Amino acid sequence: MSRPGNREGAATRGACKVETSATEPDLTTLVPVTNIGLTTANRPTFYWYLPANNYQAMEFTLFQSRPDGGQVEIYSQTLPLAGRPRLDSLTLDGKVPPLMEGVDYRWTVSLICNPADPDPSQIRFVEGWVQRVPMPEALAKQLSKATPVEAYELLAANGLWYDALNVLVNLRQQQPNDTKTATLWTELMTSDSVGLNRLSNPLMVQRLQPN
Repeated sequence: MSRPGNREGAATRGACKVETSATEPDLTTLVPVTNIGLTTANRPTFYWYLPANNYQAMEFTLFQSRPDGGQVEIYSQTLPLAGRPRLDSLTLDGKVPPLMEGVDYRWTVSLICNPADPDPSQIRFVEGWVQRVPMPEALAKQLSKATPVEAYELLAANGLWYDALNVLVNLRQQQPNDTKTATLWTELMTSDSVGLNRLSNPLMVQRLQPN
């Protein structure tokens, strides 16, 4: 399955810009090439790459798909951009209705040049999709006995993108100098199903170390 939308940003006109090299990505949502990932969490964590930029604010928005094909906004938060990490994230909190199983949700990250005058032509915008699925009973039993690395590998093997990515990011945060987790990150980013190769080189891996 796949979903429409751009997971990588595009150039905009105006005073605000991002600063990337030839090997560095633009604003990018960390989702598979299909633009949709699965989760068993009712309030998952979303990740994106945030390049150096001079935008003032960032807006995260979550939409729920409707049976008629439309979408309804169920959550939005605007945050200042100053001091945010390159590997940025947001975990849905109790203010957000828990995701329903089998329903598609679209999430967006927008960089806003001037929050007082949000000119659409100057907004940098990316998106991804998520669907919640039930946790298989057999997998839950395996996870209860697994080490963090084993948990990541089990979740990834079962196609649970958001769950696996969150475990791997936490592993890198806890063990920033561990070569195993760095290798797992590179393998994930360069896999055919993900294709975010520019987030895999050693320099980028170090830059993406969460705060």
